[in-house]
Amino acid sequence: MKYAKHALFAGALLLSGVSKAENVNFYNYSYGFSYQALSVNDINEGTELDMQVDDMAHSIGIYYKGEPRSFYQFAIGLDYVYIEDDNPFSEDVKNAVTGEKLSRESSVTGTSIYGELGLILKDHLVENLTIGVLGGYRYNNISRSIFRCSSCEEQELDNFKSSSYIKPFIEYQFTRRIHVQLGYSHYFNDEGFDSSIGLHISFMSL
Repeated sequence: MKYAKHALFAGALLLSGVSKAENVNFYNYSYGFSYQALSVNDINEGTELDMQVDDMAHSIGIYYKGEPRSFYQFAIGLDYVYIEDDNPFSEDVKNAVTGEKLSRESSVTGTSIYGELGLILKDHLVENLTIGVLGGYRYNNISRSIFRCSSCEEQELDNFKSSSYIKPFIEYQFTRRIHVQLGYSHYFNDEGFDSSIGLHISFMSL
C-alpha cells in the first residue's frame, strides 16, 4: 500500500509536468530560418563610384526570436547575402586537390548581422495572428571576390552601409511548432539596402 501511494504521487507529478509543458506558449522563444529580397540603392550609379551590381539582392539566414512578454518581441539573426555582379573580374585558379587550372569569375556576396525589437499585438483580430512593428539595426559586410580563393583579389563594397530600419509585420501560428512571419523593412540610409520583404519561418521552440 505504501508503494502504491508513492507510485500514485509520482504519477500525479508526472502528469502535472506534462500538462504544464503542453501549456507552454511556442511563441516565447524559437529558432528558424529566413529569406529576404532586398532592394539595392546605389546613389553613385553612372559615376566612377558605381558599385556595378544588380538592383536586387537575396539573403538566406538563421535567427533566434523571443517574446518575454505578450506585448513585445525581439530577434537576432545572421544572413548570407548574394547579389548579381554586373562587372565581374576573372582570375586563373588552381585546384588544390587535382592541380587543374581554370578561370573563375567573381561574385558579390557577404554576411549581415541584425538585431530588432518592438511592440506586438496578439490574437485581437484573428486567433493565432500577431501584428507588430520592430525597429532594428543591420550590419553589412559585402564584397566582390572569387569564391573559395584566399589569394585572389577582393574588393570591399563599402557603399553597402550598415543601417537602422523599421519593420512592420504580420505573423501567423499554423501549428504548435510552426509559425510564419512576413515583414517589410525600410532602411534609413542613403546607399546600400533601401528596403526588403522577408519571410521568417520558426520551427523549433525552447
